Amino acid sequence: MPGMKNVDLDKEEVEIKNEMSEALKEGETEAFIEAQAELARKIANNIKEDFEAVQDAELTKKVRQERGLNTLTAEERDFYNEVIAETGFEDVETLVPSTVFERVFEDLEEDHELLNAIDFVNTTGVTEWISRNEDATAAWWGKLTDAIEKELSTSFEKIEVDQYKLSAYLPVPKSMLDLGPEWLDRFVRTMLFESMALAIEDSIINGTGNKEPIGMTKDLDKAVVDNEYQDRDKKEITALNPTTLGKKVMSPLTNDGKQKVGQVMMVVNPLDYWERIFPQTTVLTDQGTYVGGVLPIPADVIRSTAVSKGEMVVGIGGDYFMGVGAERRIDSSEYYRFLEDEVTYLTKMYGNGLPLDNASFLLFDITNMEKVDILELADLDLGTLTLDPTFDPSNHIYTADTSDASNNINAVPKDTDATVSIFVNGSPHENDTAYSWNTDADNNVVIYVIKADKAEKYEITVTHTTA
Repeated sequence: MPGMKNVDLDKEEVEIKNEMSEALKEGETEAFIEAQAELARKIANNIKEDFEAVQDAELTKKVRQERGLNTLTAEERDFYNEVIAETGFEDVETLVPSTVFERVFEDLEEDHELLNAIDFVNTTGVTEWISRNEDATAAWWGKLTDAIEKELSTSFEKIEVDQYKLSAYLPVPKSMLDLGPEWLDRFVRTMLFESMALAIEDSIINGTGNKEPIGMTKDLDKAVVDNEYQDRDKKEITALNPTTLGKKVMSPLTNDGKQKVGQVMMVVNPLDYWERIFPQTTVLTDQGTYVGGVLPIPADVIRSTAVSKGEMVVGIGGDYFMGVGAERRIDSSEYYRFLEDEVTYLTKMYGNGLPLDNASFLLFDITNMEKVDILELADLDLGTLTLDPTFDPSNHIYTADTSDASNNINAVPKDTDATVSIFVNGSPHENDTAYSWNTDADNNVVIYVIKADKAEKYEITVTHTTA
């Protein structure tokens, strides 16, 4: 969430969210709820630490932003004060202010790549949404004949956005009630944000259409079995070069030439991103630094734990509609209570989602996609010399100054199967041995990291000055 990324999320929380995501995909309700309760405790502890850190400070606008605090409306403040007075949400009769959910939905769209890439709409208070059909035509020249009028009437359809309910459990430690309205608001919004994001993202990718949205991986043209849409046929893709992407991605997305394709999205599991996609989309510039996200087609790569390992979903983001609204009530849950100082509540959202054009999404098998190695150094030192800039494996060009007669040159590759070849002033030099510098001159050190038929180059200019 804006203003919360750095203070709310740490490595342990990411691991908990991964557990929640896996439980969601496997349909393991108990595991999901328990992981969510653990996430709530972690977030609550972070909020309490922030609360204690600013007790003696003035809550300026900057401090509020840094701590993820909103300036509450009068309605929001009254609502949270009532919750605090009632020591919980259970006996609160006032509806949750719609602005609370609006902020959550705004944060969801802004902070989640996948939700930002699709047509994501806050439908609170709306039960129907008008959308085009796959082959909708916008206008005609000539008279509006009966045939054209009939075609026009079937070019758009109503989406019942209140068709499915998304239930989110909200474990609230009682200590959160002691911190005041702004801090309680931050906790509620954060928990709604994290819980909804996982569930919505999973449905956008994998939803079966049975009491949930229809996901991008489902084929709208296949027979529906037991009220569930079936998976698209997977096609194999093993490289991200222009020929492959043009033939297997961009060409099919034109729907046999019926639509012009602009920006597309490629959604993969985070593990596959780092092992398969990142190495193929990261290039070394002439300036000795890496540039990421380089593709021969207009595409954004999105990482999502909702995508199964070994798969890649490709599509036109704007051709997927997801509308989500809120009931504006938070009720006490009778089923999940974990600790004496914690009560679990339940809030319900409603929504619907589906591909607007079945031809706008593709499913690929990437298990045989080559894992390209990026050859880098794990460490580089020239004795006591100070490199400028400080050594970073992704940076390949450095300078250094010395008055020493010689210094030891040591380069350690990240990949233990890679080798290192060093040249100083054009002549080969043995790794981890000293080199006697040309005095009062610039000395050129070139280091190659080599594996099979691939090599990466590092270069250091060592300026020697007589002491």
